[in-house]
Amino acid sequence: LFNPKQIHMKLHHLSCIAIGAIMALTSCTSQKTESPEASATTSFNLDSVKAEIAASNATYGSSFASGDSAAFVAHYTTDGCVMPENTPKLCGAGPITAFFNGGMKMGIKDIKLTTEEVMGGPEVVVETGSYEILGDNSVSFDKGKFIVSWKKENGKWKMHRDIWNTNNPAPAAK
Repeated sequence: LFNPKQIHMKLHHLSCIAIGAIMALTSCTSQKTESPEASATTSFNLDSVKAEIAASNATYGSSFASGDSAAFVAHYTTDGCVMPENTPKLCGAGPITAFFNGGMKMGIKDIKLTTEEVMGGPEVVVETGSYEILGDNSVSFDKGKFIVSWKKENGKWKMHRDIWNTNNPAPAAK
């Protein structure tokens, strides 16, 4: 009645047709969709971020020379924080402006930043480097190191968390 060889051949033939149809349907209907996160990742370019950080650092210290607190604060995200030595964390434009004004009263005229390393991805970039704080006649007040985390805000990379400490030895204990 039933020839097992013919049944096997027909099943094999139907299987091949079914697999071919499934492959054809999925290749025709699938669309490549990219999530916003994936899109941000593919458009992230660390070299261009490094260039943006270098440009920001060039104007950061010179804002002291010009006494421009608004330009200084504009380097930070709206919820940015500075974390100076021996001081609580200062977050937001008001406290960062007060910090800037305190630096001006101390006689800071310029801050030279030297980037040593930049690493990260589309969400956060971390910069490490060294600094020198200068007063009148380029007299060096302090030298030290820093770590800054950068976040993108309104299309620009801005300082989000900024911490540093001096290379000078601690004062002798009394």
